[in-house]
Amino acid sequence: QVYLFLLLVSDQATDPNNQEDRWDCIQGFYQLVNQDADGPQVAVRLLAHKIQSPQEKEALQALTVLEACMNNCGKRFHSEAGKFRFLNELIKILTPKYFGAWTSQKVKDRVTEVLYGWTLWLKDELKIQEAYSMLKKQGIVKKDPKLPDTVIMAPPPQRATDSIFDQDDKAKLLARLLKSARPEDLETANRLIKSTIKEEQEKAEKVSKRESTLKEVESSTKQLRELLDQNTLTGVLLQPSNDIKALYERCDRLRPSLFRLASDTMEDDAALAQILAANDELTLVVNAYKDQVGRGECNGERTRRKNEEMTSKHSGRSYFVHLFAHYCLTIIFMCLVGQLEPITLHNRAGIHVSLHFAKDCPPGHPGVAVAVLSAVNTSALHVKDFMFQAAVPKTMLVKLQPASRTQLPPYKPLLPPPAVSQVILLANPHRRKVRLRYKLTLTHGDQQLNETGDVDNFPDWTSMVGF
Repeated sequence: QVYLFLLLVSDQATDPNNQEDRWDCIQGFYQLVNQDADGPQVAVRLLAHKIQSPQEKEALQALTVLEACMNNCGKRFHSEAGKFRFLNELIKILTPKYFGAWTSQKVKDRVTEVLYGWTLWLKDELKIQEAYSMLKKQGIVKKDPKLPDTVIMAPPPQRATDSIFDQDDKAKLLARLLKSARPEDLETANRLIKSTIKEEQEKAEKVSKRESTLKEVESSTKQLRELLDQNTLTGVLLQPSNDIKALYERCDRLRPSLFRLASDTMEDDAALAQILAANDELTLVVNAYKDQVGRGECNGERTRRKNEEMTSKHSGRSYFVHLFAHYCLTIIFMCLVGQLEPITLHNRAGIHVSLHFAKDCPPGHPGVAVAVLSAVNTSALHVKDFMFQAAVPKTMLVKLQPASRTQLPPYKPLLPPPAVSQVILLANPHRRKVRLRYKLTLTHGDQQLNETGDVDNFPDWTSMVGF
């Protein structure tokens, strides 16, 4: 899949009919490279082919894409580009007995500039140093070229997961730009610094907003929960006074705030898990309030409420995940409506742990299957330190999103049982029978559980990915 996507974008970025550099496509290319574990390996293979093109313009544009990747894709890409396997493809362009006899001088000069620039910038990549030194010893490179007046680099993206000052490779680039005497390089460095400061300010504002919203959710949820617990103990039907109504309405208004907050936090798995856990509690307490004071509602509203409660009982956050999918994919959470038959992993002492499977791939991610681990506590004891780990054969890949929580309070009658949910993503490019080995650890009261097992009765792969 990554090969097809990168091939499509590289074709657009290096099209000989382009009137100028397509930075939108170039930026899309290196972003795809960063998103996939095999991205650097696939990218250098594609770019080597493009750089060796007999069409001068295609080859030159491919070299621009290569330099943009070196500037934006970090050490994984440097490592792939620094292997003899790729360096030899560049050397062939300069060597007369290979492609050097018919490659244009402009392309050969540009390849020489690229290699020489890397020897100055990436001194830790020893194979690059050796390759360039060999070219000089053999007389293929007569003298060190004069580097171009500008540094090949795409405009900085509007959003970045980390500050460039926290990334070693980008910090080196910035240092290189600042040492340059060329005005163009200094202008580029100035833009980088300004964009980074702006990003850091925006990031700080978002963190502050997230913390204040989560504090408000925690406070409101706690107040309403305590009120509901008091009435559960007395057995008296809760009277919807103005103060109670206002507290409930405040909790209900906070739910869309969490949706919006999550869409701004999609790159931070830990923060997203915190938001999902807060939404679990908020959803449960809102539904519990409706249980106690909403007995006189109309049938239509009661049906809608019951559906929400069933969803909350199932996974604690499926309803939120379902709605959240409409706000944001890149997040790959899915609502498991119409799911396949679940598999029970553990069912003892009031702790029920099971795997649930979606019938289709997430939108935009063909070939990826989605499962959700659900753990429910129906015992009178507290559960803490919950952790689920999984491994698959080397022909497959598994990625676990953070669990919605690591603790489960004791079960309380009249309220949905507390639950942990954890999204599991599976890739199986060879479409083989799925096998998963897992480890489940938790503390139930004062007893520790440490359990391992194998799951080899997964649904058929075709039914999980929809094709």
